Amino acid sequence: MELILFAMIGLVVVVALLASRLNDNSFPFPFEKKQAIFTSAEKNFNTLLEQAVGPQYRVLNRVKLADIITIRKGVSKRATQAAISNANSKYLDFVVCDRNTMALCGVIDLVDTKGGGYKVRKDWFVSGSLEASSIPHVRIKVKNNYSIDEIKACIDSRLLNKATISPKVKGRTIPAPLVKARPRNSGVVAPTAIAQPKLQSNKSDLMSRLKAPQEQPAALPH
Repeated sequence: MELILFAMIGLVVVVALLASRLNDNSFPFPFEKKQAIFTSAEKNFNTLLEQAVGPQYRVLNRVKLADIITIRKGVSKRATQAAISNANSKYLDFVVCDRNTMALCGVIDLVDTKGGGYKVRKDWFVSGSLEASSIPHVRIKVKNNYSIDEIKACIDSRLLNKATISPKVKGRTIPAPLVKARPRNSGVVAPTAIAQPKLQSNKSDLMSRLKAPQEQPAALPH
């Protein structure tokens, strides 16, 4: 009688354990679909970035660091395993590639200083790995009002090594061959006026050097 009682108690315990395991939310696949893949800031920036780089390039999103770098020869097995483990846990927000060859052109990470995101502080492993691999990269601060022109200027100068185009100046330029110099012996010229152009020329050269605009860094990188 006691054996039957113990057997029944044991059976109840086993059934209870199985039922609790089946009802556990962590078993076997505790997942559900996200409502959106990108945040609103990432979505807006991605749209403007694709327009800024143009049809010649392709923008990839959320790329693992280990997918764009490899271990150089001569590294020990222990160091290789540690580096690969770290690289597999790091993700890059945007990767720009050549559309035809898929050659890597550069990497962009967004920095959200107000939202408390995980990329507020610079990841020295990521930046060091990209620099050691000679991969251009830039960190851009999240803001509400990006413009295509400033994104294009930043990408061209920091990633694509393109010279920035100077703004166009309105007005009409007279070709040099159509400008005729006045003869030196025409009219009455005072002796003091002959030396004046040289003085004015030296003064204008000095003023132009002093007022020459300094090249300013791009406003976007953070």
